[in-house]
Amino acid sequence: MEPHTQFAPRVLLAVDDVGFRRNSEAGLRAAGFSVSAPTDAVAARILADSFSPDVMVVDASLHGPDERPLYQHLRNDSDRYLLCIEPAGRDRARVEVLRSGADDAVSLPITPDEIAARCHALLRRPRELKTDWDPTTPSVVTLGPLVVDSGRHEIRLCGTEITATRIEFSLLEHLVRRPTEVSSRADLLEAVWGPNWVGDTHVVDVHLSNLRRKLDTAAPELRVIHTVRGVGFRLGNDILDTVDESPAPLAV
Repeated sequence: MEPHTQFAPRVLLAVDDVGFRRNSEAGLRAAGFSVSAPTDAVAARILADSFSPDVMVVDASLHGPDERPLYQHLRNDSDRYLLCIEPAGRDRARVEVLRSGADDAVSLPITPDEIAARCHALLRRPRELKTDWDPTTPSVVTLGPLVVDSGRHEIRLCGTEITATRIEFSLLEHLVRRPTEVSSRADLLEAVWGPNWVGDTHVVDVHLSNLRRKLDTAAPELRVIHTVRGVGFRLGNDILDTVDESPAPLAV
């Protein structure tokens, strides 16, 4: 039975093989999902925004026009659950896919029933970002050329607005509210994903790497986020040096 699209969880299905795509689409629909199944990487990136999927099922061998894997583009653009499907015989590649930000990864052969079951399992994972709000905390933090506005969910660097995902924004907000501290991966996972999150801690690196690329595009001369090897992450000296010696960030 075709699910009611207004209420059914949505799956973006981006796989190259026509027969596999059709069978998987039918299986997902039968399992209660609303499905969009683009036929190429460009259409998949457009639909990842316009269709607003709850889960993205992506063929790991699909690449964009720039030859980067499609799943990396989708992870860069979206916080949605990401399930990657690897070709048969590439079991070790699944580890790399998971370290690149996928929430789950499997190898062919896989049945439509298992794809649907894995999508349901992903949706059962706790993923609500922590949104503890303290009315005494300033909604805008300004550190020299960097402005983080939690009320408007905006990041501006040297006057340029940065388009960030929810996770990217929350990671940067955590860092700017503790500008002189180093935050470990565990600190960031606790602050942004919450205590019930399950997965590879390197997901923090993936999202920060994506955010860094966006910040570098806006201001290539500034290093906003600094990696402290073996410890974690903090704001870069390029930002801290623009702020007075006061330990508290300037609030607008």
